[in-house]
Amino acid sequence: MKNQSRGLSVILPNNKELSMTVGFKDRGLDVFNQLSELLGISDLHPFGLSVLRENQPLFLDLEQRLSLYLPKSWRKNTSKEKVILSLKVQYFVENIHLILNSEARQLYYAELKEKVLRSECFEQEGLYFQLAAYALQTDLGDCEEQNFAYFCPQGFFPFWIVQKHGKDYILKHTPALHRELKGMSSTEAALLFIQEAFNLSDVPLTIYRLFKEKNKPQGCVLMGVASTGLRISEVLNGQQQFVYDLPWPSIHSITFQGRKFNLHTDGLHEKKLVLYSLSVLHAKNLLQHISNSHRLHLNTKSLVMRLKKRNGTHREMYITDGADLDMEDSDDELPPLKFLLENIQKQTGTTERTNATGTDTSNDSCCLEMSVDEPEEMLVDDPEDVLRLVELVEGVSVDGPLYFFSLGR
Repeated sequence: MKNQSRGLSVILPNNKELSMTVGFKDRGLDVFNQLSELLGISDLHPFGLSVLRENQPLFLDLEQRLSLYLPKSWRKNTSKEKVILSLKVQYFVENIHLILNSEARQLYYAELKEKVLRSECFEQEGLYFQLAAYALQTDLGDCEEQNFAYFCPQGFFPFWIVQKHGKDYILKHTPALHRELKGMSSTEAALLFIQEAFNLSDVPLTIYRLFKEKNKPQGCVLMGVASTGLRISEVLNGQQQFVYDLPWPSIHSITFQGRKFNLHTDGLHEKKLVLYSLSVLHAKNLLQHISNSHRLHLNTKSLVMRLKKRNGTHREMYITDGADLDMEDSDDELPPLKFLLENIQKQTGTTERTNATGTDTSNDSCCLEMSVDEPEEMLVDDPEDVLRLVELVEGVSVDGPLYFFSLGR
């Protein structure tokens, strides 16, 4: 069968839409590389391709074919509806200097700005005004004194702040903060926005919707995957309420069987949390994301510390192009994020081969080990049978094979 062409659209973090022609047999990586060429951005590695499945965003495994994630009508080329993928941040890095490409940083800023607009950290109201000032300086440059209503509050503040204070209050008091940034470059303001946005606990993370009971969607639990660990919230009466903050060192293991999750951690009252995903496909996606995020955290931890020492305090740092960082002439050159993530993929491949030849997998179980405190001794085992989960068929019973993930300390 020939690799017949199909059409789809990709929505970027800045809400621009790109139309693409891809092959029916193409993998996610083929589309990702084609998108990188279209944008002229080689450093898209913090991002992933996301598709909406069962009303929940799902990151594609780039090694899998697109047809695994897209509707049957797209496979048969009979779809009358537009098939849409989204380019989203998959790995929220703790220091923007790890992203060397300026266009990639702009996309990173655009997504964080959208997440700030949806943020609900009610106890940090003042921070939203400072973030709005940074965003105004990034997007518009210096404050225009003669124009009172030179921006739309809904484009720079969460809805609940606009609703609480009103547009007139925001338009009256925000320009004073904006004027304090006069002369600051757009790139410097964007960096300060990104750094301060990380202080909002519901911004630098990817949210997954899980459930307390099998086949009962009423008890909704939100699991946020961040660079430093997991954040658990509940949805009660339509309101999101924070429950647990689980940094990587506090997590002992994560096991899953079909759609059923067990989290064993020091951060829970009962030491174990049982949750259910929407499907096996969602379960596989979530566990791979957790594994890669933890591994990336370990690989970048020392680099983040070095960058802090090199650049001083956060407010003294500013965004520059790769050349301005003087990377080539530095004795302690910092590798770009691209190579860190590629190294993660190589580690996964190596440990998969080791597991296939060195352990007994006849019981359909597997183990992932991560050293939290000593990155140089890190071992990550993410076997082939876990990554593929056969054909990732929907509706696999929770009585299926048991998979075990351990975060050793």
